[in-house]
Amino acid sequence: MPKRRLHLLLVAVPALVALGCNGGDLVLPSTVEPANIEILEGDDQVGTPGQPLPDDLVVRLVDTAGIGVPGQSVTWVVATGGGNVSPATSTTNRDGLASAEWTLGPAAGPNTVSAVVAGIGGVTFSALGSEDDGDGGEPSATRSGVSADPTTIEIATGTATITVMVRDGSGDPVQGAEVELEASGGGNTLTQPSGPTGPDGVATGTLRSTVAGTKVVSATVNGSVEVRETARVTVTQAPATTIVALEGDGQTAPAGSRVPIKPAVRVTDDAGRPVGGVEVTFVVTGGGGSVSGAVRTTGSDGVARVGDWTLGQAAGPNTLEARAGSLQGSPVVFRAEATAVVGTVARFEFRIQPRDVDEDEPFTVAVALVDANGDVVPLSGVLIYLGLFREGRDTPSNSDLEGERFRPTENGVAVFSGLRVSREGDDYRLRALSDDFPDVGPAFSVPFDID
Repeated sequence: MPKRRLHLLLVAVPALVALGCNGGDLVLPSTVEPANIEILEGDDQVGTPGQPLPDDLVVRLVDTAGIGVPGQSVTWVVATGGGNVSPATSTTNRDGLASAEWTLGPAAGPNTVSAVVAGIGGVTFSALGSEDDGDGGEPSATRSGVSADPTTIEIATGTATITVMVRDGSGDPVQGAEVELEASGGGNTLTQPSGPTGPDGVATGTLRSTVAGTKVVSATVNGSVEVRETARVTVTQAPATTIVALEGDGQTAPAGSRVPIKPAVRVTDDAGRPVGGVEVTFVVTGGGGSVSGAVRTTGSDGVARVGDWTLGQAAGPNTLEARAGSLQGSPVVFRAEATAVVGTVARFEFRIQPRDVDEDEPFTVAVALVDANGDVVPLSGVLIYLGLFREGRDTPSNSDLEGERFRPTENGVAVFSGLRVSREGDDYRLRALSDDFPDVGPAFSVPFDID
């Protein structure tokens, strides 16, 4: 077969001309530091023992930006198999390329040659000496190829045909080679080729998958030759249509505590298959409390789970919604019951009620923190504040209430002494609240009159 040679193309580089009394001198750009050497061509060939290989060995020397570095020496060293390389040392051209001719050793079998650059390192070429000169010879990992058609399929229903072209080191098809396919990721159904390669060197299989994502398909020939080229197949997800509760509904937990099972939903397509990548937002809609990890994205199993759901401080029903736009079933409502805990503040209570007094006459009230059993919770330092209301009015009349309206608790009780109301009227009420317990209250006193 005709011997192929790589013709290294020179790229024109603008010259800098320095004018002097005797004319111009060419000044080449300054060299940059090489950082890496890589194989460009000539690896994994098959040839006749004692004869030059079909293709020259070619390396490329690059800097840290991947740009070819010219003017550097590359030393070629025969490592195994015997044979020789000519020249023993070559210099990179303006593109950073250097080449050499490799003549295999006299015996059939593996041969290796290293290309070395001082201070950088080296790369190793492999070749096989074969008596058949590569015609229908051993499969080549670099000359063989893998392709997919189409490269994008729909989840579960789409099928990609995987074609493997097995070639020897000379690029000729290899007949009778056994091909085994593999694919990355889960949910794959991979049909292996029905038999060995034919005269054209081709073997085909198919790929389907129930899990969306990019699948990398690789091929191994005759159990040991791993084809370097791979094929990528993108499995697209069918659109999401439905969201349903998976677990975490109907729980019971002490007020102010987290529910034991984190509520979770599942998003599916119209065939009931899980859909990943859908954003779900969890929102507390009743009972107070809070969530962590409120915005979640469904995984490949279609599941999104809230980080935590902490119930409100007061005993009673709590609700949480999982929202996913216009999907059928959105929002999903989770319900939980917060149970009273002895020693936990359940409400505020006026232990000393206001009485009927004259205008600007001082009076005293006391507000207690009590639990679900009506017992005082002996917490100190909880700031209670009062508001003054008239029966039938929604807005407070705090400007008519004189005295200290903000008092901290001592052992669970806040005492407000010296209060006065500066305006006559009937059916006044005091309201007690605390920002320390936003989910508790308010508490209202009995009505009282100011004469």
